[in-house]
Amino acid sequence: MRIEWLPILPVWTVILVIAGLLGLLGYGCVLLAQKKVPQKWIAILASLRTVIIVVFALCLFQPIVSCERTKKEGPAILMLLDTSQSMGVKDSSDRTRLEETLTWLQSSGLRSKLANASSVYWFAFDQNARQIEPGDLKNLQPTGETTRYAESLSTAWDAYRQISARNTTGGAAPGRVFLIGDGNDLGARDIVDVAHHLGVAIDTLAPVSGQQSGGGADVAITLVQSPRRILYGSESRFLVTLRQEGMANRPLTLNLKEGGKTLHSQNVTFSTGQEEKQVSLTYRPTEIGIKQYEFEIVSNPPDSIERNNHDQLTVQVVGNKNEVLFIEDSWRWEFKFLRRIFEDDPSFTLSAFLARGGNAFIQFAEHERRVSLGAFPQTRAELERFDTLVLGDVNPKRWPKPLIPAIHKLVVEEGKSLIFIAGPNIATFLDVPEITTLLPVEITAETAVPRPGPVAVKLSAEAHSSPLFFNPPSASGMSLWANLPPVDQIYPPLRKRPAATILVEAAERNDYGALIVVAEHTVGQGRVLYVGTDTLWKWHTASAQTDTGGSPYTVFWQQALRALAPSRLSTGAVDLWLQPDRSKYETGQNIQLRAEIRSEQPLVKPKVQADVTLPDDKQIPLDFSPHPTQPGIYQAQFEAAIPGQHKIIAKVISEGKKIADVVTAIDVQKSMAEMNNIRVNEANLARIAGDTGGRKIDRNNPKTWPTSDNLEKISVKQNRVVDLWNNFTLLILLALLLATDWLFRLLRGYV
Repeated sequence: MRIEWLPILPVWTVILVIAGLLGLLGYGCVLLAQKKVPQKWIAILASLRTVIIVVFALCLFQPIVSCERTKKEGPAILMLLDTSQSMGVKDSSDRTRLEETLTWLQSSGLRSKLANASSVYWFAFDQNARQIEPGDLKNLQPTGETTRYAESLSTAWDAYRQISARNTTGGAAPGRVFLIGDGNDLGARDIVDVAHHLGVAIDTLAPVSGQQSGGGADVAITLVQSPRRILYGSESRFLVTLRQEGMANRPLTLNLKEGGKTLHSQNVTFSTGQEEKQVSLTYRPTEIGIKQYEFEIVSNPPDSIERNNHDQLTVQVVGNKNEVLFIEDSWRWEFKFLRRIFEDDPSFTLSAFLARGGNAFIQFAEHERRVSLGAFPQTRAELERFDTLVLGDVNPKRWPKPLIPAIHKLVVEEGKSLIFIAGPNIATFLDVPEITTLLPVEITAETAVPRPGPVAVKLSAEAHSSPLFFNPPSASGMSLWANLPPVDQIYPPLRKRPAATILVEAAERNDYGALIVVAEHTVGQGRVLYVGTDTLWKWHTASAQTDTGGSPYTVFWQQALRALAPSRLSTGAVDLWLQPDRSKYETGQNIQLRAEIRSEQPLVKPKVQADVTLPDDKQIPLDFSPHPTQPGIYQAQFEAAIPGQHKIIAKVISEGKKIADVVTAIDVQKSMAEMNNIRVNEANLARIAGDTGGRKIDRNNPKTWPTSDNLEKISVKQNRVVDLWNNFTLLILLALLLATDWLFRLLRGYV
């Protein structure tokens, strides 16, 4: 507790006044004694008047009392409710999507539970968010002219931080977002990127009856997902989301094309009652460069399909490989199996250091590697050329001192990926906060003590939507992850960190829930994966092989390495990275470009220039301007005037010479007004939930509903300030004391 004093008079004046009042009090007691007043009442009146003088003194000093307390509460929940025009569509009932959703929130009891929670904040949004009270929900109208998820989340988060700052110290606690809408995002930014930046998970809820039907048969491509960059020669996966109406049990074919030539075809059939389906297409690029792939869903035999059965996606096929550095102190079986995966995968090249005792290491390296180290890395410069860092059972106290802060900065600031495979030495990291703060879990000294097995493990609910555990198509129809074999031992952490995603958990539990075996999260610009066992290779030796000859072990690591691979791979002494603020635009929008230069040596007055080739083959030049506050960052923009592929070739000029260049491409599509596409885009909602570590709400499963009770409790400091003068507390108390004194004297006849 802290007290601040704001005296209305100089302190010496207040002291003189109080001294005078105390003198008068003593003189009054003498007069009462001369009037033969009983000693008991003299003492009572003297005590009462002493309190009056003290309260009067406090009035002159005007104290402000502030106290701080820490309490456990769930992370804040931001309720974002879409009020754009598309939420006014009536699907299969006489109620709009907004009315139907509000009715369900009320009938399920979820609204009342959340409305009574102190850590829940309600927002209505369209192009931006505005805070509302729970009582205002019945008055909401779907009138917004456009829908922008990312901008609305940013606005709601800023409002939440301002509210939180008034009640807490040390910054606002991490929150969770509950997004209620139809998935039709027309904003220029991706809400997933904003969520990763803020460190929040997003739960999503779609309205019931997800399409406006015209009564005909139709199948549409609603979403195509793929990395923006694909490694040459490696197996690449396109995830295509389809929706059907009246096409159940009819044979369909999904085609992957390039330049009108079919590269791959896959048969698709919707079962009765199945409205949405995700199909995975795999392809190994055979050429380097900018590739525009086309996706087409057709009926078999050919039949009329109304619309939206085509889509296209531009990706860049690059030839450079992902450089991986593996550091291991113990000669474990896990390294043997994992090394084989790296060596068999053409997308990755491995350099590994294994301890021989003391400070001696043996180096294992593929001959195709781009980075060559003569000895154990000593500095950040030696680590910068690697894209993925794998730490096994290591003791960081044996490392050179610059190595630990270098790893932290490379992950947080430069977007490198870190994979941590636990072992008995994990306790040595308790004194290394630069590494422990990167982990998606909290470790303790007990983490280093292995839980002996066999330990039964299973995927968490979030893992099924994670790209690390995508289930490849199987001829038998069985899930690859349904019956995972137990592992021999685990190194369980205490609990996960806020916004981290638990992927694999054990049957055993601690005070925070099921023991965590595998978890991952985003830290700054990079991603970190924690594997809490060194016997994951049991998934290879004790599992049945897939239809393509793989095992859960090989499939997991292949998918994990690709999902965690940095979007920017190091290529040489000077690297130029070009990043648009999103991959797809609509005509009329401004395309924001951000270029970043990384160089081993300082450059002399570098400039970034670019040429943009439009879909009609016209070219426009672009000059990038240096960022006013971020060295090495350059920015430019231009308007997307016509639909089609825009190819951008950027280069770095220093001393009149081109020293680095980069090529990228973006897709521009025709402008989509709010009511142009009124289908509920459940695929986008599922993507948002899956990519941020959230959940797609199942109305029939209350366990998926967001409540402050089922979220991890965190410590929040609250600061309470009481101004005793301006809230009239002291004035009222002084008046009551004076009235009591006068009443005593009146009743006793001492007036």
